[in-house]
Amino acid sequence: MIKAAALFLLSSLAGVSARRELKTFVIDLDLPPEQRYQEMLPHFNETVWGFWNKYFAKDIVLRAALYGVSDKRGAEPDEMQREIQGLAEISRLPLKFVQAIQMLYELQTLMVPVVNFTRHEEADTFPEGFEVLKRIPWRGPGCTGIIANNTADGTVYHARNLDFSPVPVMTNLVYNGIFKKNGTELFRSQMIAGYTMVITGARFGPNGYAIERNTRYTDHKGGNKEMLHNIFSGRQLNGWTLRKILETESEYEAAVDAIAKSPYVSTEYAIVSGVKKGMIISKNPDNVAHRQVLGQANYQEPSEYIIMTNFDFFFHDIREFFDPTGHGGFGKPTRRHAAQTILNATIEAGKPLTPDVLFETINAKYVLADTVFQAVINIEKGVWNVSQPDL
Repeated sequence: MIKAAALFLLSSLAGVSARRELKTFVIDLDLPPEQRYQEMLPHFNETVWGFWNKYFAKDIVLRAALYGVSDKRGAEPDEMQREIQGLAEISRLPLKFVQAIQMLYELQTLMVPVVNFTRHEEADTFPEGFEVLKRIPWRGPGCTGIIANNTADGTVYHARNLDFSPVPVMTNLVYNGIFKKNGTELFRSQMIAGYTMVITGARFGPNGYAIERNTRYTDHKGGNKEMLHNIFSGRQLNGWTLRKILETESEYEAAVDAIAKSPYVSTEYAIVSGVKKGMIISKNPDNVAHRQVLGQANYQEPSEYIIMTNFDFFFHDIREFFDPTGHGGFGKPTRRHAAQTILNATIEAGKPLTPDVLFETINAKYVLADTVFQAVINIEKGVWNVSQPDL
């Protein structure tokens, strides 16, 4: 049984003054792809149109650049393309715009805060001819993910913040999607209206798993060009790869193996929790750069937990210290350091990393940023506690 209560019971401990429950919609995979979002999208169409009108309708140059990227990339896999077509028809937004939005995670890797001087000598610049993409209005998805062993009950909890701006838009596009096949839940995911792919997903079962996606910036000069090459080659987008893994793999080990082996368009983190286990996979497009395994020796992490925001701290990525999200960095604690201060103090006091502690951590000063979605997940106990902070 999946316990899908919102996080309101934990909010008093975390000091959060108000929370908002997510709308939930069923995405029936037995329906034709064009029809799967007919119930959901009308609830968000006013916000979707507001996003278009404010940032794209009058910006002919940015719109042309995004459309040019989509045109050069070409059609998505048939099922995904048909879902995009359905979203465009239901919303009445331009098809090319809806198609371009599907690349938001991949294009976000261009928005690097500052060069990583420890890994290369020069900043990886925007490839020539694509400088206009700096005007893309979304920032994030920035994130904080923690997988922890709760010694009080011997189970593993997964806590997650999704930070995504502009907050007034993105916070009103988040929903809880229940993906069903033959009338039975296959997996569930936190979704963004208009975007066909998973962002935070869970497939429950005796050996099930949860997946969180975090933006990871390229770590070498030329990485941006490589990402755009992968887009233009038609390589399957990261989120669609993960959605297909959730659809086809019911076991934790098979999912982790598939993530590690699958080609990606861009660099990205996959934070994967399961029954008494967890792993953070730092993905390059064609291989794995690094793994953090719960319970093993990891850089600057005790065995009780593993953590990830958006930077390769294990490779001494100094960009983390110039990250303004959470109002930290620049001499103040980063999101990771602020979170680890709470987690480490709890462990040193001989106390367990309970879901209350994890929820307090992701709502702490310098950790909570432009957060539009939060989750505390436990696969073994069937827990899917999701909500939004009222920032």
